[in-house]
Amino acid sequence: MVHSNNKDGRFPTTEWTLVGRLRHEDTTVCRLALNELCAQYHYPLYCFIRWRAVSHHDAEDVLHDFMAKLLRLNAFQNLEEDKGRLRTFLARSLDRFLISHHHRESRREAREVPVDDLHLVLEPGLEQRYKTEASPAELGPDVMFDRRWCAELLTRVLRLLEAEFEDKGKSAVFRVLRPVLLTGGSLRGHDAAAMAASLEMSQEALRTTLLRMLREYRALLREEVRQTVGSHEDVDAEIQHLMQVVSRAGG
Repeated sequence: MVHSNNKDGRFPTTEWTLVGRLRHEDTTVCRLALNELCAQYHYPLYCFIRWRAVSHHDAEDVLHDFMAKLLRLNAFQNLEEDKGRLRTFLARSLDRFLISHHHRESRREAREVPVDDLHLVLEPGLEQRYKTEASPAELGPDVMFDRRWCAELLTRVLRLLEAEFEDKGKSAVFRVLRPVLLTGGSLRGHDAAAMAASLEMSQEALRTTLLRMLREYRALLREEVRQTVGSHEDVDAEIQHLMQVVSRAGG
C-alpha cells in the first residue's frame, strides 16, 4: 500500500483507503478515519456488544471506549495479523475488549477516560432497530456481526449507486430497477414489459440498462470493499465471503 506524508490527510492517489488512514502516522488523520469507520459500521459493532447481554446505554459507552482504546494504542498498525481485513480485526479486537471490560466491571473499576475529539455519533433508534432485526441467539456473535457488516456495506453501495443515478438525472431508472438489483440482478420473476413501459423504453433497452447498472454496482462494491482491506489481493476473497454470508442469510 502507498502511504502519504501529507499532514493534512490529503492523498494524491486512489489508494487512499480507510485502512490506510487508520494506520497513518498522523493521529489526526487516524482519528478522523476512526470516526468515519464508526459512522459507517457502528451498527454491526453495537450488535456484537448487545449480543453479550449488554444494555443499550452501556453498549453505547462500551463502543465509544473500544474505539478510543484502539486509537490510544495505535492498534491498526497490527492489522496484518488479520490479513488486513477490518471486519475480522474489529470483531476479534472487540471480543477481547469485552472480556477485559467484563473483568473491570466485576471489580467495579472506573471507566476509561475517552480520547478527546473522538466524536462517535450513533444513529437514532438504534435500540429499536436491534430489537427488530436481532439474529437468533444460537448464531453466535461472529455470524451476527458478519451479517450486519455485510448488510451495512451493501446498503452503503446501494446508496452510492442511487446517488450516481440521481447525478445523471436517472432517478426513475434506479427506482424501477432497484428491486431487480435486490433480488440478484436477473429480470426473471419481474414484469420486464411493465418496467420497460414505465420508463418508455424497449425491453432490450431495459436489459442493456440493467447490465450497465450491474457493472456500476459491482465497481462500487469493489471500491467499498477495497476501503476495508489491506490490499487489492484481499478484495476478491472478501467479496466472496460477503456473498456467502448473504447466501446463508437468505437461506
